[in-house]
Amino acid sequence: MSNKINVSNNDDKSNLNVILRKSFQSANINFLIGSGCSSPAIKPSGEVEKEICNLLDEGKELEAEKLMCKFLKPIAESNDKLIGGNVDENTTTTLNNYKTFLGNIIQILTRRKSNILLKQANIFNTNYDLFITKASEEIGSSLRLHDGFDRNPKLDSRFKFSTTEFFNIVYNKGNLYNYQVEIPSLNLIKLHGSLSWEKSDTDIIFQIKGNSLEKLKDNIQGIQDAKTNKDDIKLLSLLKEFSNQFYIILPVKDKFRDTLLNRVYYDLLRIYANELDKENTLLIAEGFSFEDEHILDITRRALKNPTLHLIISCYEKANVEIYEQKFGQYNNIYLVYNEDGILDFSEFNNHFNLPEVLTQEQPSVKKDVVSQKGEEND
Repeated sequence: MSNKINVSNNDDKSNLNVILRKSFQSANINFLIGSGCSSPAIKPSGEVEKEICNLLDEGKELEAEKLMCKFLKPIAESNDKLIGGNVDENTTTTLNNYKTFLGNIIQILTRRKSNILLKQANIFNTNYDLFITKASEEIGSSLRLHDGFDRNPKLDSRFKFSTTEFFNIVYNKGNLYNYQVEIPSLNLIKLHGSLSWEKSDTDIIFQIKGNSLEKLKDNIQGIQDAKTNKDDIKLLSLLKEFSNQFYIILPVKDKFRDTLLNRVYYDLLRIYANELDKENTLLIAEGFSFEDEHILDITRRALKNPTLHLIISCYEKANVEIYEQKFGQYNNIYLVYNEDGILDFSEFNNHFNLPEVLTQEQPSVKKDVVSQKGEEND
């Protein structure tokens, strides 16, 4: 049975810190980030996949494509703001949350005392947006981000995607005394693709495009209230043109545009499965609903690994029951919630206060919070 941790309760918060401190020092660290983390800049999409699929099943292709564009529009807008530097208050708030999050991870990896474990963590991300990339850019050289693209110098400046580019380790080496210092690194594994992905022949290349909405706005001006079948066909074509410019895995039953995207998707899911199967692993999920059936199935199978601990940050207390229905039979799960309010990305950073966890004295652990199996594996 899953364990519940209320961060507004001091005893529960102390016990959570015990679990985190042990895991940060001795476990393989993984994060699973969902759409809730990019709020308020981008509102969570809810059940848009089901709604689009229902429209397609009813033969309402135009309405489904309109909903698809409505789903993609705020993501494209946030992308344009980040590239152009025209950020608003919500974009700034979201970006700062990601910077705090990455800064916490840097501190965790830097303070790891073990010389056996690498100063490396994985972020599995289902969002298309570029907030983590931008946050890493602003943090600077204290963090090395591996996003799957080979950035060796090329005359054509085309960086190709390959899963072999993950898990690389980088060291700073002294010129005089030949010492080596490992630079903290993160593997950013975008399971559903990214707005920075573009297809070129048989490759995925890194490509940043600004003003992705301008063409759509210009083309559909004047036909938004189309009445004739001819205008409907034209509007459908323009909407498809907009959604197809992004090389991403769309939230529909037929997720894949071609075999390349299909192959990459399953390669990334295999990495996710392999990381969770490692001995002594921690997975922290934030802003993620586990509605993706592939990720849910892999996570359930992985939880048979008794040395895996899954910590799910629940946005509100009502979400605890939802996650219990998905994972209730496992006792290596911790459902973290705030009984006195919400636990959004900002509050997640505050309540977990990840760097401070490593420096606090270790209190005793309540038996009803940490499972017997968990104690044996610690």
